[in-house]
Amino acid sequence: MKHQITIVTSIAAAVASLPAWAQTTSDVATPRVLIDAIVLRGTMIGDPARCDIYVAVPYQMLQFRERDRSMLAEIVVTIVVRDENGTALFDTTYQRRIAEPSAAVARGTTGKSDNSVRRCTLRKGTFTIETTVSDRIGRRDYSTSRKVVIPAFHESAVELSTPMYVSQIEQRGNRYAITPFVGDVVWSHDLQLFVFLETYSSGQARSLRHRWVLTRNDGRTAASGTSDVVLCDRLATQSFFPLRLPTRLVPGTYTLNITAHPVTADGDIDSSITEATTSRQYIVPRTFTGEVLADLKKATKQLLYVADQDQIDAILNAPSEGESLALFEEYWQSMDPTPGTMRNEAFDEYYGRIDEANKRFKSYNEGWLTDMGRVFIVYGEPLTQERSLGPNGVSRVVRWTYGNGMIFVFEDFSGFGDFRLRSGMLGSGKYRYQSQ
Repeated sequence: MKHQITIVTSIAAAVASLPAWAQTTSDVATPRVLIDAIVLRGTMIGDPARCDIYVAVPYQMLQFRERDRSMLAEIVVTIVVRDENGTALFDTTYQRRIAEPSAAVARGTTGKSDNSVRRCTLRKGTFTIETTVSDRIGRRDYSTSRKVVIPAFHESAVELSTPMYVSQIEQRGNRYAITPFVGDVVWSHDLQLFVFLETYSSGQARSLRHRWVLTRNDGRTAASGTSDVVLCDRLATQSFFPLRLPTRLVPGTYTLNITAHPVTADGDIDSSITEATTSRQYIVPRTFTGEVLADLKKATKQLLYVADQDQIDAILNAPSEGESLALFEEYWQSMDPTPGTMRNEAFDEYYGRIDEANKRFKSYNEGWLTDMGRVFIVYGEPLTQERSLGPNGVSRVVRWTYGNGMIFVFEDFSGFGDFRLRSGMLGSGKYRYQSQ
């Protein structure tokens, strides 16, 4: 029995399922319109390609109004597709009325979006999809755009469509209903994605397997795998396979490359022959405030004033960057004073103090490595600060007093802001979050 695949109307927005420990960036706090474009081959030779455009509008962006025990919103969506000369080849405007029984859902607490799809036909070339969403009640407009490349179809015996990320697959009798995941930005490490695509073949039926490779910008392979055997006995064969990642990925932009290969007599993939290729981006964003994870190794070394050395060593010496990141996440999960909430206050405060120390106390070292920086990171802002000249009348002295009676005295002999701790014992003092 042939299984048909139906794309259901609910679309998984790319900002859903973000783990609570990581929800600390302005990117996450500021939802945006998400668009995606899936390119499928036309039926007959000479037909233009079909471009399905998906639009997801997170509820957090919209203003709802209560009426008749329901929360109502109204948006107008405009989609314009332009060629490289700026000429509009497709232009559509449609209205969406949204009704939700729950105020909490309308506020976006569940990550729900209003989702829609429109279809156009395009010939070979590079195009820009411009989308504007007008919130009628909130009286605000939101715009975004995306490039789409239409390849030359009907030129090879085997061809592939654009891959689509899928967040859910449900079998309904002899049909599969799939829920597209809109966009390339994958916020959650725990979200299991599938890849859906169409394989086009001409002539006799053939068996193929798809090989996928996720590569970093520097060309290194982050993950790879192969699909099950796909029997291509029709002009367009639909299939999907899971995108299984062996480790957590460090933030960055990756490329998902998919190749189609013939199958040997015993069912193995014959990688010496490549029948067709396709690709798309896979983006793992930085999910911490600021640029903490721009350098994971440095962020781990900066745990010096909060973690034990064996914990730091375990993260630094993990077999891969992904495993280092996983251990780093686990550590901060254990330090979160409010598990399950949107913010990890301990993480925000600790790295916020490091950032402030780098701004205020830099001398021959970065600010977080100075004596003043260490005291500030561990104990925070002093209750009082006193400045004076040293006993020699040349050096500068700074005295910090804390509410618990601790006093730290720093002295700068060089005149270049290199304040060294002269009295006051840090000992094994470590940073500990204290709620205000």
